[in-house]
Amino acid sequence: MINDKKLDSIEEIAKTIITKKGAIGDTLFTILQHFKLGMLAGKSGIKKRQGFKAGHILNLFILFPFLSLSSVRAFYCSGFSTMTRAQKDVLFRLKNNPFNNWRKLLYLVAQRFKTLSRIDCEDEKEPVTCFILDDTIQPKSGKRLEAIGKVWDHVFHKYRLGIKGLFLSYWDGINTIPLDFSLHNERGKNGKRPYGLSKRELKARYRKDRPRKSFGYTRFKELGQSKIENGLLMIRRALRYGFIPDYVLTDSWFSTKEFIRKIRSFRNGAIHFAGQVRLDKRKYHYRGRAFSGKELRRHLKGQIKRSRIHKAYYIEVIAIYPGIGEVKLFFSRFSKRSKWHVLLTTDLTLSYNKMLKLYNNRWTIEVMFKELKQYLNLGKCQSNDFDAQIADTTISLITYTILSLYKRIAEYMPLGQVFRDCKEQLLEATLAERLWRLFVSLILSFIQIFELDISIEEFLKRLFQTQQGNYIIKQLLSTPPLKSQLQRI
Repeated sequence: MINDKKLDSIEEIAKTIITKKGAIGDTLFTILQHFKLGMLAGKSGIKKRQGFKAGHILNLFILFPFLSLSSVRAFYCSGFSTMTRAQKDVLFRLKNNPFNNWRKLLYLVAQRFKTLSRIDCEDEKEPVTCFILDDTIQPKSGKRLEAIGKVWDHVFHKYRLGIKGLFLSYWDGINTIPLDFSLHNERGKNGKRPYGLSKRELKARYRKDRPRKSFGYTRFKELGQSKIENGLLMIRRALRYGFIPDYVLTDSWFSTKEFIRKIRSFRNGAIHFAGQVRLDKRKYHYRGRAFSGKELRRHLKGQIKRSRIHKAYYIEVIAIYPGIGEVKLFFSRFSKRSKWHVLLTTDLTLSYNKMLKLYNNRWTIEVMFKELKQYLNLGKCQSNDFDAQIADTTISLITYTILSLYKRIAEYMPLGQVFRDCKEQLLEATLAERLWRLFVSLILSFIQIFELDISIEEFLKRLFQTQQGNYIIKQLLSTPPLKSQLQRI
């Protein structure tokens, strides 16, 4: 009998299956191998006490989007389940374990990306680097999920059932890499319907007791914490892991005085803030007088300039922001009838054009959200367990980082094209493996039915290595019924 145990290892499948574009190991699996997820999982404390290694299961999870699968159940209901001998409980236990430090694993993967990507840019000029902080909603369909509730969607301007994710990413001048995240719900102001749910719906939500010393307990506590406070904690953690940005970019929701003051306190003021601020009642001191944003803009209406590069009108002024110090304000609009918006930075050397170019990097996190949701199953986890939600989100972010490295190597292809290419190759490889298993099974049945005194190894050797065997194969493949079936596959 042919020993097919090696096919239970994803890495070995990569070495044995060939596609029309060459070895699939040259793409997705080679990148996976370089990231050494098994080793990084061990450093993060994500280990299996017995049975299958955590690295094997993590690699399996990463393949789900490429197989058009979004859950463990879908995987075991599909024909792809032959890729592993692990039962579904093995995968569920890894996801639901509150002692797994998924946050550390994500940081280690980002560090690994930084190390691997540094090789191809040694001779390049040091780019401007940024932390980008933003949130996005993860819609859900079930009201029994742990900590589920209704959250405000600022895109559709209505409340939706789901959880909000706060994400910190790192822009290295080429790619946006996710570093950290926290999940949040919103209690709301209606005391009779907290979280937008009735008492019956609140009671029906899944509950789980977690040890206080577990990482899952810490992540669960973040649900009700301030996103601004959590954002600052993420930035502090990212600095400890060696990610040092030149700027922190945010939208107007995070641009509070306390947030900006904290950013300036990191690394003795070496990190600058750049972001949009609201035209609210906050005061700026200019030439001995205190102005709100609107008042200052009206006071400087005679200093309007025009940027030919961006086809925009703007006012540029240095003012004192009490508690922060000197800041540079840019009042900007792109037509004479549009509303004025304000950009604020603590870097007084920036011009309007440079500030706008810098702030445009913030939109890379919006692109990341879109690609994560469209291709990598972000927010599609319907597990009731909050620990599984954390694990699933982390796996999506790790997959995004891995694809970003491939994108960087493959001449900056769009990530969507990278995803489609890897998916096409993986599906072809998986189909080839399944057809081979079916072929071997048919040969075994043939030998047993006719009671032939020959081993399957000898049978295959005669079939493929003799002239008569090659002639039989060509005749079989040239028959119209089989040919049409292969074309349909």
